[in-house]
Formats: sequence, structure tokens, C-alpha cells
Amino acid sequence: MRQTACFALLWLACTPLWAATVLVIESYHPEYPWDADYLKAIDEVLGASNDIETFYLDTKRLPPSAFDARADQLAEQTLALAPDVILMGDDNALAYMGPRLKNAGIPVVFFGVNGNPEQYGLDDMEMLTGVLERPLFRQTVRHLRKVMSQNKRFLVLMDNSETMRNAVNEGWGDVRQVNIQGSQLDLLLTNEAERWQEAIRTAHENYDAVIFGTHHTIRYRDQRYAEPADLMAMAYRESQVPLFAFWDFFVGEGMTAGGYVLSGYDQGKTAARMADLILRDIHPSSIPIVQGEAGNYLYSRSGMDRWNISLSTLTATQTTFID
Repeated sequence: MRQTACFALLWLACTPLWAATVLVIESYHPEYPWDADYLKAIDEVLGASNDIETFYLDTKRLPPSAFDARADQLAEQTLALAPDVILMGDDNALAYMGPRLKNAGIPVVFFGVNGNPEQYGLDDMEMLTGVLERPLFRQTVRHLRKVMSQNKRFLVLMDNSETMRNAVNEGWGDVRQVNIQGSQLDLLLTNEAERWQEAIRTAHENYDAVIFGTHHTIRYRDQRYAEPADLMAMAYRESQVPLFAFWDFFVGEGMTAGGYVLSGYDQGKTAARMADLILRDIHPSSIPIVQGEAGNYLYSRSGMDRWNISLSTLTATQTTFID
């Protein structure tokens, strides 16, 4: 992508000036696979020359009623730390922390964001740049139409989180049933564990496959948190149709078969390079907001065996296989 190449050249051309304090504000928690992957990339790009601190909002596990108090706490800690640059991972970090730190005079690089800065009231923030994330709906359907002999109807199953709402609304607004290249995509967003599980158990009645969005803000009717690993294990065990994914951390033994997936590592690496440019005295307004790089083919051999999936020779040569 031309804009990505532009700031990459700037990054190579400048010389670091000092060891800085870099703050990463996570929407979720360090153990969440997406966060772990992007933290690894950030450390690889920035860790050798700078001090990296991490705060996390924990919005996958905390109830929404606790989000504001948590954000107030982190905003106070951020101002006390006075970092040289802040990296904000995913929509909730930008939505809750962006407005609170808008006038702090600290450069901000966001990434993994499915919405836009405008919807968070940050369109006039000169100290802001970042990386947009877009689940690969169309590319995934195009790929699965080649993989699946039955490929007319797909269920996209996801939690009703800010990230997933933004991902869907960005493409289709309030529409929850769309047609892509002759295949119907039904988009189900729910935070109700019982409804999520029922959708898995009955998917074979109406769909040829299920494609997973995130499922990390789901609770049972009694408000117990539904552990994502337990939900995935149930889906793998009980689904009568193949399971695919938009993100790489849902691919592996006992999870989905695979797909054309996005990586948190790639998002983190791009954002870290942007932050490095800022630390090399490039103003954020001179660094264009970019869309993250394209996905990659990633497949689990055990998942392919589980659902009798095969890839063309050409796709197989471009695929990373695990387990």
C-alpha cells in the first residue's frame, strides 16, 4: 500500500534521538492472544531502545458498567507517567482513552481499530495517527467459495462488542444479511452465551460453515462470564459444519480449521514503526492513517481433517500449516 510504503521510508531515513517512555494501552488484557501478538511486535521494534509500559482496560472481562471508572483510573496513571508516545490497541482503548487524553499533548498511535477517529470525537486531534483494522469479510468469502463445495450460506458469529459492531457497521450499517459473490452472509452479534451456543448447535440446518468473529464479551443469563476457550471447545465438539476464522489466534487444534486471517503481530508492527517515527521527531500529522496489511492463509491440519477440508495446490503453497 502506497501510504504504508511512505512512512516505512521515513522510518528508515531518520535517526533515533533518545531512549523514550512508550506506553501501550490495551483494550483487553495481556493474556488475550491478539494482545500478546501485538505486544511481541511492539517490543521487537521499540523495546531495545526504549522503556515500554503497558496499561490494560480489561474490557473483555469487566462488565461495561465498569469501563468508565477503569478509564478514569488509567488516564490519571497515564498523566502521572507522562510517556513520550502512547500506542492504543483496539476500539475500546481509543473510544475510552482517546477523549480523556485528547488535550494532554502526548502523541497517540492507535491500531486494531475497526471504527474511525471521527466517531470517537478525535477527528481534530493533530497528535493522532494509526492503523485501521478491517475483518476480511469479502476476501474470506471469496476464499471459502473455492474451498467449500457447498458455499451458498455462511454464518458469521461474533460477540456484540464495540469492535465487532464497528467492523460490521463500517461495511453494511444496520444490515445483518449480505450477499457476497453469490453467497449469503448472516451476521449474528450476541453477548448471550445461550444464544451463541444454540447458533452453533443448529448451524447445519441453515449454513454451510461458520466464520468466527470474537467471542470474548459473552455472558450467561446469570451474568457469569463465558470463558472464550470453553465456547470454542464447545463449538469444535458440537458443530456439524466446518469452522473458519477471521483472526489467526482462532486457528489451531481444537479450534477452527483456518482461513484467510488477520494477525495482531502485523498490526502491532505497523503501529510500532509509526511510533518510532514520532520518537525520531516526525509529527503525527505528517504520518498518514493507514489500513492494515492484507491477511494470510493459515490452516490447522487437525481442523482440516476434522471437517474433511482440502486446499488447491496453489493455495496450499501460500498457506502456513500448524499442528
